[in-house]
Amino acid sequence: MKGSVRLGVRGRSVSRRGAIPARLRSLCRALRQADANIRDIILFGSGAFAPGLALDLDLLVTTTAKKDESVYRDAVADLPVTVDMLVRTPGEPLSGPIALAVCATRYLLYGNGETLKEAAQAMPIPTYEDAREYLTLADRDLRAGQEEQTASLRHKCCRRAFDSLFHAARHAAMTFLATQESRWGELRRALPAPFAERFRLFINTLHVQYSYEGNYPSDRVGEEFRRWRTEVAQFIADLEAKS
Repeated sequence: MKGSVRLGVRGRSVSRRGAIPARLRSLCRALRQADANIRDIILFGSGAFAPGLALDLDLLVTTTAKKDESVYRDAVADLPVTVDMLVRTPGEPLSGPIALAVCATRYLLYGNGETLKEAAQAMPIPTYEDAREYLTLADRDLRAGQEEQTASLRHKCCRRAFDSLFHAARHAAMTFLATQESRWGELRRALPAPFAERFRLFINTLHVQYSYEGNYPSDRVGEEFRRWRTEVAQFIADLEAKS
């Protein structure tokens, strides 16, 4: 993440709304003590949607009077948590990828949530062509994984390939629904049957099991990838035909 700072050691995150662990309360308290002008503190990414598996925390902090980055870094340096933190002021532009990540998986730890509205405005509604570009990215990631000699890098490439397939399906769903809403649970609920069930399989298998948990069939990864790529490509085509 551009402008991020890496802090501390590994930590865990939020499991459900209204249940903020002590370490996150300490994190928010430390940041607010360092900067009384903080308006929003938002947790997003894996720490928000899969707290039990998250290796670190992604925070978006909005303050009306931004201080030097060292102020925020020092505020949380002694806390037992790893954090990627982006600090901004109201109205400061958010990149498309950051806006998408915040809108897709977010947990408002502190504030009134005005930053979420800004993130939504910064994220345009994708097109079916955008969705198909993720298929191309998936192909490249798989090819890189198959050519990689280092096992750990090969594993990362394969996981990313499956996740790109999921993002292709998600962007297609957003296009079909003409919405900036990117949270997959909301998209699944908004899709008509049988698209909703197909999308649920993409979430559970491609995004959670294969990409995030890394639990894909490594002995036949190429075959499995091609099977799911065909499913996602057909999903995109079917949604476009219904549009």
